[in-house]
Amino acid sequence: MRVLVLGAGAVGGYFGGRMAEAGLDVTFLVREKKKQKLEKTGLVIKSPKGDLSIKPNLVTIDSVRDSFDVVLFTNKAYDLDEILQSNLPLKDGSIIIPLLNGFTHLEKLRSKFPNARLFGGIAHIFSTLSDEGEIHHFNDIHSLTLGHLNSEDETSGRKFFESCSSANFSTKYSNNIIIDLWYKWILITTVAGATTLFNATIGEIASTEHGTSFINDLHDECISIAKSEKIKVNTEELAQQKHFLSDKTSTWNSSMRRDMENNSKIECEHIFLELIKIAYKNNVLCPSLKSVMINGEIYMRSLR
Repeated sequence: MRVLVLGAGAVGGYFGGRMAEAGLDVTFLVREKKKQKLEKTGLVIKSPKGDLSIKPNLVTIDSVRDSFDVVLFTNKAYDLDEILQSNLPLKDGSIIIPLLNGFTHLEKLRSKFPNARLFGGIAHIFSTLSDEGEIHHFNDIHSLTLGHLNSEDETSGRKFFESCSSANFSTKYSNNIIIDLWYKWILITTVAGATTLFNATIGEIASTEHGTSFINDLHDECISIAKSEKIKVNTEELAQQKHFLSDKTSTWNSSMRRDMENNSKIECEHIFLELIKIAYKNNVLCPSLKSVMINGEIYMRSLR
């Protein structure tokens, strides 16, 4: 299988690099400036699961010509519209696996590539890009979850899933990827929302007098929104999330907070606002979620 990874950052660079390390035919689609840098430095991963340095296959949107069997979207959600305006070389039946947050991207991809096999995907990793452009992975968590949205595509999905079995990361094939995507959305909204609003880690927030109460309120609002969409969430799964979210010693941060510290764009509209829209539609109250969105919107205005 020929794999095209859109982006070579902290997520795409990590998982694509691990796939290439295992012998998969991987190409990275990057911007020209990134391509020039990677041609000089190579793709470098620093990780407790093993360091890696490779010379990656690289293309830009202007030079990509070949068709690919699998396309991994690892870009930020706010870059998706620009990407979809280009002519990506997908053949009929190509597998598309977006590792984006939320759900709005699924309909956009389905509309743009009606003859592709669209899957749901989730990246579980704590990683970032260093000032030198190296990918720094911080702990033992590095896994990909994927699952079919159409039962007819399961065989193709499991074929790619099996091809990743030799790569240096964990994999899970989900038979109900919609619910798994909601679990991720609930959790990332709570973590990103709280850490950006208070500019602190989860542990720092939880250790204050009212911190755990705020985190729980935000988490519960997200759960209520999921239930309003008839998502059958599992109580044990959510209880486990609450356990992690109440840990007063936690150093859990969010990539959104790191982006804010670096004066970079953030995905507040795609993570927070899309949930608020569902809440409005289904008459769900979400005052805490609105608060974190206000904070995100004010921050985004400061970048203009």
